[in-house]
Amino acid sequence: MYRRKGELPEALAEHRRREDAAPRLRDEVRRLVSLRMTFEDVRTEGRLVAMSYVKPVMVADAPAYFEIRCMEPRCDGRHDLTQAILQALRQSKPLFEGRSDCGGNVGDTPCDRVLGYTCEATYSV
Repeated sequence: MYRRKGELPEALAEHRRREDAAPRLRDEVRRLVSLRMTFEDVRTEGRLVAMSYVKPVMVADAPAYFEIRCMEPRCDGRHDLTQAILQALRQSKPLFEGRSDCGGNVGDTPCDRVLGYTCEATYSV
């Protein structure tokens, strides 16, 4: 994923800085009680599902920042879902989904992955 030695720790440190600088999710969407995110990684060629996983979000502590690294291990791309997810949460949508094409590269070749996501949220009355 990271070509030069030392890039991984730098990238992780930068990601943590962005998370730390982001407002807290509980402050951005006060009525939000729970959030469960399901991700599905798909290769555009052949539309094969490469991997899927579920990520429960700890609303009380979570940053209002949703950046997901591309699931292709050799890719340098990221999917910034922050605005789309926050918009749906602010509208109190209980279920919403989206997709994000990877803009990264695998070596010198553009990545062919698409990240699909489904979010299930509950809100207080």
